Amino acid sequence: MKKAVLSPLISACIALLVAGVSPSYRAVDAACRILSDPLRRLLAGISSLFAFPVAEAALFVFPAVLALLPFLPRRKKGAALRLPSLAFAFCSLFLLLSVLPARRIAPSPEPVSEDDLTAFTVWLAERANGEEALLPPAKGKGTPPARKSVNELSDAVTDALKKTGLCPTEPCRVKATLFPGSFRRSGLLGYQFAFTGEAVIDPRAPAYTLPFTAAHEAAHQAGVLSEGLASFVSYVALTESDDPALRYAGWTGALDACLVCLPEKTRNEIVSSLVSRVREDLRLYDLVLPSSDSARAVEGSNAAAIRLRDGETSRSYDLFPRLCCRRYLALPRGDQAAARAIY
Repeated sequence: MKKAVLSPLISACIALLVAGVSPSYRAVDAACRILSDPLRRLLAGISSLFAFPVAEAALFVFPAVLALLPFLPRRKKGAALRLPSLAFAFCSLFLLLSVLPARRIAPSPEPVSEDDLTAFTVWLAERANGEEALLPPAKGKGTPPARKSVNELSDAVTDALKKTGLCPTEPCRVKATLFPGSFRRSGLLGYQFAFTGEAVIDPRAPAYTLPFTAAHEAAHQAGVLSEGLASFVSYVALTESDDPALRYAGWTGALDACLVCLPEKTRNEIVSSLVSRVREDLRLYDLVLPSSDSARAVEGSNAAAIRLRDGETSRSYDLFPRLCCRRYLALPRGDQAAARAIY
């Protein structure tokens, strides 16, 4: 078999494995340990050496390279034949890192009742009110930033994530996007780019959302690919922190997610019990993510990626409030280990 054919064939086999066409979960687990985890750690470690998002910087470099191609010496025929092989390998590696989890997802917990979810949301509102009283006075709209810079915030949330023991690998670094305006128009607060292993956030988003977004994307970087699980790990990390600003971000992040799951009357009653700054923060979240064609396009592509990773939408964002509520129900019994075992 010719080498030019062998390389794409191997890449295609990896892509099939990544896409879930595997005879058993054991084979996928083996691929995680042998391929996904080391590659994720390697690429995230390399990209963390740069203060800027490498993936976004490439958007400037690629057009310049394409513009220069006509002026470069013509390549040899053999090099041209290797281009399809390289393309297959690149696509397969991207699929491997973006689709294949670093840890198999445990079965979803049973749905929680509306009464339990309501009680949990009321408890979250009380925690948010209590934590707000410990924060510095507001200067302008909403909560002041938890840290002075994205680098300091990155250190805080990655340390908090490491202490949970819930991440398959360790997070490296959270960076600020080079395109905050585009983020806002697209309805994004952050993202994690699989091929470079970078966790990126919009530093101009409402301050109270930044720690949760940073922890969520760093959890993705550490191998927690499911959206719901990444949010759950972020919630545990932030609410167990010694820093009131991080705890506040954890409580309000969960509060945001749970309120939308409740009937309108119940939701309004809980919101009315919030202190003015917490209510203002929740309103800022809605204002900063306007509904637009670009936002809907990003939401659609994100939903497609979630289905590819997790199989169905209910395994993604909807899993977060259910996991948090299950943990809340277990904690009064003093069974911290059981609460963590939900993950």
